[in-house]
Amino acid sequence: MQYSFWHKVPIVRILFAFAAGIGTSMFYAINHWISLSYFVFFLITFIVLPRILKAYQQSWYAGFAALLMFYFAGVLLHTYQSNLFHGSHFSYTPHAKSYLIRVDEEPIQKSHSYKMRAKVLQCADSSNQIKTTTGNVLIYISKNQLNSLPNYGDVLLLNANDVRDVPQPKNPYEFDYKRYLAFNHIHHQAYLKQAQLAYTNINQANFVYKTVYSIQRYFREVLHTYIKTSSEIGVAQALLYGFDDEINEETMSAYANTGTLHVLAVSGMHVGIIFLIISKLLWFMDKSKKLLLAKRLIIVVCLWAYSVLCGLSPSILRATVMFTFIITAQILERRSNIYNTLAASCFTLLIVDANMLANVGFQLSYMAVLGIVFIQPMMYKWYVASNWFVDQIWKITTVSVAAQIATSPIGILYFHQFPNCFLFSNLLIIPLTTVVLYCCIVLLVVSKITVLATWLGVAIKHSILFTNKLVMLMEDTPYAYVNGIQITIFQSILLYVLFLCLIFYFMYQHKNLLRVSLLALLYFVVLFGVDAYTQHHQKKLVVYGINQSNAIQLVHGNTSKLLLDDNLRYDKQKFRFHLQQHIWQMGLQQIDTLVIKNQWQLIGFKGKHILISGDEHYPESTQHIDVLIVRYKLKPELLKQINAKQVLISGSVKKHHAEKIKAHCIQQNIPVHDVMYSGAFQLSL
Repeated sequence: MQYSFWHKVPIVRILFAFAAGIGTSMFYAINHWISLSYFVFFLITFIVLPRILKAYQQSWYAGFAALLMFYFAGVLLHTYQSNLFHGSHFSYTPHAKSYLIRVDEEPIQKSHSYKMRAKVLQCADSSNQIKTTTGNVLIYISKNQLNSLPNYGDVLLLNANDVRDVPQPKNPYEFDYKRYLAFNHIHHQAYLKQAQLAYTNINQANFVYKTVYSIQRYFREVLHTYIKTSSEIGVAQALLYGFDDEINEETMSAYANTGTLHVLAVSGMHVGIIFLIISKLLWFMDKSKKLLLAKRLIIVVCLWAYSVLCGLSPSILRATVMFTFIITAQILERRSNIYNTLAASCFTLLIVDANMLANVGFQLSYMAVLGIVFIQPMMYKWYVASNWFVDQIWKITTVSVAAQIATSPIGILYFHQFPNCFLFSNLLIIPLTTVVLYCCIVLLVVSKITVLATWLGVAIKHSILFTNKLVMLMEDTPYAYVNGIQITIFQSILLYVLFLCLIFYFMYQHKNLLRVSLLALLYFVVLFGVDAYTQHHQKKLVVYGINQSNAIQLVHGNTSKLLLDDNLRYDKQKFRFHLQQHIWQMGLQQIDTLVIKNQWQLIGFKGKHILISGDEHYPESTQHIDVLIVRYKLKPELLKQINAKQVLISGSVKKHHAEKIKAHCIQQNIPVHDVMYSGAFQLSL
């Protein structure tokens, strides 16, 4: 009997339904009892229906019931794994006085603080009753007057009043850090000084992770000893085990803009290299079946050890689980379909952590592999190389193009850019970083041989320096990348429909596929055109909510005037985090950036009078004021004198001053908006 492709990949079909259930639960709260009822109903249907029908031709009914069963299984799993679903979560304890927490990771150094994730073990209420709890909290400890730092596994006592909900984003299209942390099972955070933590002298570190962190510290010491310069050490750490916190922002941006950032994230390429190294080292074990079995088991153990060492990131987990399935199939002497293997690895990871579906690295990783598996073989057949060297270049080229086709809709959706030079940059950077990775592994092996390690460290340092400069040179090339591209989730789906229909059209020459692809392209262009028309006719005032800063934007069509504080104007990271996404979304092509002065400023814009307060004496004006933007403490008498129609309180106003201003405005029936409390203010003109 001839089976279709879908009959050959049953796990792929199951995965689609299962992932759809998880995705639904992420965005829509579904009562777990309702989900459980549907799951049980379709489970019974799947078991009983084939016995009732007794007809092979109608077996699709049972198959449909099975898909719905896995759909609700996905909903149930995500609901169950959500920390807030459990009544034992620490946030459900009323009148909590203190929390007993355990540091669950190595502290990560930031510019002004140290960040670490902690698990809440117990809480004490006002009557000193102890309750065992679950849940995580993100801790930030200020570097000021810091004498000692908690270690991984340390148990600490924390005042419950210091723990706060992670706030919603204050500005339109700002990165949703709250949702990002929620997908990592974190809903609360605390900003502390060292005096606010009480040490218990208890350490409950997991032996495996404690060993991993100690190995990583040893690796860092070796790299710091022999490479010395911090920027090159950061790249070496990223290549070795995925730790990229020490790479400076300029270098990270250059790799991202040239489409080579994936080499700094431990991924399938790194797992493949480790696989090849171990396979070559154990070549002598291929002689008998027993030795070959032992070799394969050793490879699996080594790959998982490397995955744990790298922090079990989604990309390396995907590769490791997939290699494990492939090796298991070899041990059992069974042929495995690559799509089934990929689906099985994805299914396994989602069972362990359903929220992994929302991880960008997880999505990009699987899409890249699908592109390489599905598209690359077809492209590779287009050209037959004349020699080995040309063949290797052609392989890298086809792999890069296939991976880029498969990942570009997701990349544009999340990062709003497309690296035009990705093909050229990957041809150069992948071989260079692969050589550097091999050299770093050798350095760790020979680190006790000082002379050899010193020379190798110098070679690695200059190789990374050369690679970084090459990446930055490509970034500075005109039209090397396009940024500011804004698409919706629906538009990204349209792009995938377009790509798939075109690929299948060239494979099977069905005209309907070409028609669907053209329809998807037309719909995509129409949506883009509607956005462009809306942007061209927009007129609005935007006051952003940024802590201890002021940002005011006057938008007319595709141009704007952006008024910023000095501290925000020169802080590129803060600017990108709070403002950049909204600027791209509005399609602004010309922005005049101005510095907000200390004196009062009266601005006329589209028939509105906008007054920005200063720190000097108020210059009396007879003009009516439509919008007053408060940047400093203001006395109620002055607010009465100005008599504005709308009062906006910026992020630079201290909280207790803002409360007084709001109280006065409410008393006088003046509309008031505090951007730090209610988020950014947008007024359409």
